[in-house]
Amino acid sequence: MMRCRVPDYLGTVLLLLGIAGAVVAAPPKVTPVNESSPATIRKDLKARGLAVSRVTTESAGGGLEIAVQRDVVYAVNGERKMTADVFVPQAVAKRPRAAVIVVHGGGWLKGDKAKFHPLATALARRGYVAVAIGYRLGGEAKFPAAVHDCNAATRWLRASARRYHVDPKRIGAVGGSAGGHLVGLMAAAPHVASLQGRGGHADVSSAIQAAVVLAGPMQLTTGPVARKSREQPESSNANKWFGRTLDQAPELYRLGAPFTHFSPRTPPMLFLRGQYDAVAANAEGRARLAGHKVTTRARVYHRGRHGCWNQHPWFDVMVDEIDNFLAQTLGDPTPGQLITWDGAWLKAEGIKVFRGDDRVELVVVGNVSNRVLKLPRLNNPVKTVEILGPGKPRKLKIAPKQTHWEIRLPTLARTGGGVPNRDTSSVRIRITTVGRPWSSRLPRVVAPATTGSDAIVLGSHDAVVVGKNLRYEPQPHKNTVGYWTRVEDFCWWSVYVERPGRYEVGVLQGCGKGHGGSRVAVRVAGQQLSFTVEDTGGFQAFRQRSIGHVTIPRAGLYRFEIRPVSKKTIAVMDVRQALLKRTGPVKAAADSASGE
Repeated sequence: MMRCRVPDYLGTVLLLLGIAGAVVAAPPKVTPVNESSPATIRKDLKARGLAVSRVTTESAGGGLEIAVQRDVVYAVNGERKMTADVFVPQAVAKRPRAAVIVVHGGGWLKGDKAKFHPLATALARRGYVAVAIGYRLGGEAKFPAAVHDCNAATRWLRASARRYHVDPKRIGAVGGSAGGHLVGLMAAAPHVASLQGRGGHADVSSAIQAAVVLAGPMQLTTGPVARKSREQPESSNANKWFGRTLDQAPELYRLGAPFTHFSPRTPPMLFLRGQYDAVAANAEGRARLAGHKVTTRARVYHRGRHGCWNQHPWFDVMVDEIDNFLAQTLGDPTPGQLITWDGAWLKAEGIKVFRGDDRVELVVVGNVSNRVLKLPRLNNPVKTVEILGPGKPRKLKIAPKQTHWEIRLPTLARTGGGVPNRDTSSVRIRITTVGRPWSSRLPRVVAPATTGSDAIVLGSHDAVVVGKNLRYEPQPHKNTVGYWTRVEDFCWWSVYVERPGRYEVGVLQGCGKGHGGSRVAVRVAGQQLSFTVEDTGGFQAFRQRSIGHVTIPRAGLYRFEIRPVSKKTIAVMDVRQALLKRTGPVKAAADSASGE
């Protein structure tokens, strides 16, 4: 073997160039961040001032006093007594109340009715009679025993309507995960005899009038349940629950799938899922229901994983969403009433908060520093702010800041002796909003209004603002993202797109006379469009702009961002809303974005 000696000078050159292996350091290993890990989510939410914590009955919120009747027998199967816990509002109701059956999850194999006590508590405190039911799990009895129990509970509740002051024509159901699947069957198949069982009250209907599904599978012969049945048969919960695999008993899986039974008779349904929980899983089912003219809605929750409904901060906004849906489908449980809004929006000593359908009322006891009331922002446009008292309400002004709102209170008249001429130990303020008052530091995911909707409207009240000056201004003449005086400030929305396709991008912008000309970029689905801000004659004189088109290749969650590139004069613009409008299917064009 020939050996070649490297000259000393060449070794020096290699050393200087960093080519010698002993000299070159390995690049640092970068561990990719798992955006969906609980630790990453907790860290991200903590930065927004939000803590992730387990929901309890004490932290469930709502304002009404309730009583709980535990272990009420609703059906008997042989020697097995099936029981429910009934949560009843104590306030006197002028008419029978709407009721909600609450069905826990656990993969059909585990869990009990206590798991959903916080949800039942929250709904009862909002005015519904809530019934948390237990049902036979897969280790005790195979499919369709659990479905039989759920339907028996509905029949029992309807038969017991007078006892609980319930309207038998207004019964809904809410279920999570496997419980969501069971609620889907309750909604879709009350007419299927083999799913009714012999739990009693055979002459009473098991039909429900509204259904809320928290990440429950509607299809079992396709999708994750089917894949696991085939690919991981030993660990498949469905295989254990049915007692057979999908390939061994496809007809059983079809019978057990709500999707099979969707029809024009299916009641309105609300589908809720976390961001990391296969957000588009129910899209095909919703499309089928839309074909039957059945009303459905879908909501997705920012940074939520499977089971996020059992944790704050997701629980709080999900219960509000459920309450709003049930109120619209079953009827308002507290018509015309204000109920305590405990801590969900404002926690401050000396201030009591009450909420109605379209307003918040605050009772302020004692002095307020500098007579300026500081409130967290609501995710609503505001119609009026008034101080209530003897005589006509007096209008107050709201001053929006970036992270909160301020209301300056008037100086109250006093008698000559310095004593108030009426009881001023408390002041009542009413804030009237557009829509039910809603507040969360958890960004709201914007979704299409209906399954077949071609337009997704991104209102300014749902925008997340980033920067030092930019803010949401809720006043009626504004209702805009404004104070865009810094080019570094920007805003974004989280958007759930259910129908892939080609989308036109629009922005409803306003700009003061002589202040047009700023350049702005719009980013969505990895594509960027840009436009020049137009002078509209006033920052609140809004004009709809068509910016261009983007392609959204698949259903899912997307970030829609508006970020200035340059500022022409004192401010970039005001934005009242943005728009995604579907114009056609996905094109196989080379360029996915087109604009100016």
